[in-house]
Amino acid sequence: MIHSKNFDILGLGCVAVDEILRIPKWPEQETKVRLTHYDKQCGGLTANALVAASRFGSYCAFAGHLGTDANSDFVKHSLLNEKINLDFVPFKQDSKPIHSFIIVDESNDTRTIFFHLDGSTGAPLDSPPDSVVLSSKVLFVDHYGIEGMIRCAKIARQAGIPVVADLERNEWKGFDELLSLVDHLIISFQFAKKISGCSSPQAIAHKLFTPGKKVVVVTGGEEGCWYVEEDRILKHFPAFKVKSIDTTGCGDVFHGVYSSCLAAGVHAQERIRLSSAAAALKSLEAGAQKGAPTKDQVLEFLKNR
Repeated sequence: MIHSKNFDILGLGCVAVDEILRIPKWPEQETKVRLTHYDKQCGGLTANALVAASRFGSYCAFAGHLGTDANSDFVKHSLLNEKINLDFVPFKQDSKPIHSFIIVDESNDTRTIFFHLDGSTGAPLDSPPDSVVLSSKVLFVDHYGIEGMIRCAKIARQAGIPVVADLERNEWKGFDELLSLVDHLIISFQFAKKISGCSSPQAIAHKLFTPGKKVVVVTGGEEGCWYVEEDRILKHFPAFKVKSIDTTGCGDVFHGVYSSCLAAGVHAQERIRLSSAAAALKSLEAGAQKGAPTKDQVLEFLKNR
């Protein structure tokens, strides 16, 4: 059966409310510090990626859990304002987004994230319907609600639908199975070292390029990224040089623009270039979603580079 493609990207998993606090420098104990900036934004691995993809021109849907609390309402309205479809979200009274507090130290441009997971369940076990997964061009997963992620990833892979992942933690049962179902793996250098047992980008990329993979990308912040396709040749793409003020969400934006380009049929090298540019532009703004650029902004940025 041929299914019509209603969505460019279907996302499951992590959504959050991020409270962003900027301080001049990390304080001594037992002191008071005046904030230089405060903001409240929608966040989370999947939510940030979908917002980035939507601004890049993709039609996206979110089908993870939300609740009936104030933070869920905040996330709901934020995603709807970004033109992200929520028709398949199961709203449960005991579900809540992750609540994060992001402290940005302006003295050295570093961030520390405090968060709690009370009520966060991630991908549902029994939804969305198979037909919804099959109506997407790309499935986007993270590690929140692994059983639900595995179910949808199996449906997608059996139908030839690419699965892009943003994975940061591996302590939950089923992680290895989910990892095996991802054919477009984009992973940070630090986490990749942990799960591969390797120390060099080349060794990591080849170790993680298991059967069924199409692309493995290892991201390294200011050092750019390394990636391997089916030819098994390691390639390096240097990071764009910008004066960053906040790296929160740069990886999520990279994932979202990559997914958008994948849905549009863009080849791997150009996916990497556009995603890297989008991540660089995001770093010029505080917060994950506020700085996610539009496609026009990315293309303008690349004109003279």
